[in-house]
Amino acid sequence: MLLQNLQGTGRRSALLYGSAGAGFVLYYLAAYTKISGSFDHQVQRDAGANTAVVMIYFFSIFYGFSWNGIPWIFASEVMPNHARTFGNMCVVCFQWVGQFIVVYSTPHTMWGTFLFFGMCTTVSFIAAYLFIPETKGIQLEDMDILFGPEAPIFAKAIHARYREKHQAGETAAAREAIADNILIKNGVIHLEGARDRCLKYVSGRT
Repeated sequence: MLLQNLQGTGRRSALLYGSAGAGFVLYYLAAYTKISGSFDHQVQRDAGANTAVVMIYFFSIFYGFSWNGIPWIFASEVMPNHARTFGNMCVVCFQWVGQFIVVYSTPHTMWGTFLFFGMCTTVSFIAAYLFIPETKGIQLEDMDILFGPEAPIFAKAIHARYREKHQAGETAAAREAIADNILIKNGVIHLEGARDRCLKYVSGRT
């Protein structure tokens, strides 16, 4: 389901929606557990408690289709071959260090755990919006355009750079589009609508 969702909405949109939804859930849980004192004593089952239970399920949904799986896919896409093994090792290491921190910090921070990770989702939303470009439909050969040493920092500038490269025929997708339109008739090579197909490809992505 995650892979099908990514093919439709893309990585960037899923990360943004996931951060917004998970953040709302975590802020609610922080407020409820603080006000009700549920970490200190058993509380009555009221509307607030029932909503908190439902929010946990919502968190699983928002986190499940976004930050639970996309970082693994994203890391394997954007890293060059010579650094992919080490880079993915770092991703796995940080992920399990985070799990370790959550398990052992929750009994001490109590409701503050929800507040802390709610703030993390806010930061992740801002970071994803500003710095993470969309990689759906981008071929691995073109990742240097998005993440190479000459690439801009901000996502909008990265998208603009990719469009310029694509319209100039400097991307793998553009070269394939041109190759698909090459016809040999009576020993003569004809280019039929190659530039138009490239522009259509770019406009369809943006």
